[in-house]
Amino acid sequence: MSLEFKIADLTATPQHHRLELPSGWCAERAGAMFRPCAASGPVELTVVRNALVIEVEGVARAEVAFSCSRCAEAASTLIEAAFAHRFVGPGQLDAGDGSFDLFDADPDVSEHDGVHLSLDDLVIEHLLIELPAVPVCAESCRGLCPQCGANFNQETCGCAREPARASPWATLADFAVATKRDG
Repeated sequence: MSLEFKIADLTATPQHHRLELPSGWCAERAGAMFRPCAASGPVELTVVRNALVIEVEGVARAEVAFSCSRCAEAASTLIEAAFAHRFVGPGQLDAGDGSFDLFDADPDVSEHDGVHLSLDDLVIEHLLIELPAVPVCAESCRGLCPQCGANFNQETCGCAREPARASPWATLADFAVATKRDG
């Protein structure tokens, strides 16, 4: 199912909708790192139309699967994205007269085509922003042994541990800055 509305069907009375994300919503955009756990996810929307301006507020949820960045085990997480966006009529974003409009600087304002309002890209964009940069199965994940590959969450290994190296920035911890005192 597509997240699309006919603009003529929208009214000034808030309309509440519960729709489903299109199947495979993150396949092309999130790369190989993430996969949707379900064919779709719920999207709750409130849509209001005042003349050619349409305001949309919503929350989208999806469960995504991934391989843990520390231990490489399969894991999943629930992501949730709340958003608010305003769509203005065709040609209202850039009048072409060189004047600066409030809409020009607002990333949460887009144009609609006057006939249809498609929210697929908007909702997917907000979900993608919520994906973790370094996904882990748990914050307490201990990772893999760099020598033999043993999963420290499940076992210990007999590999010799290298002593922890001091950070090259560690000497700055004792650095004192002289301040000039008035008087």
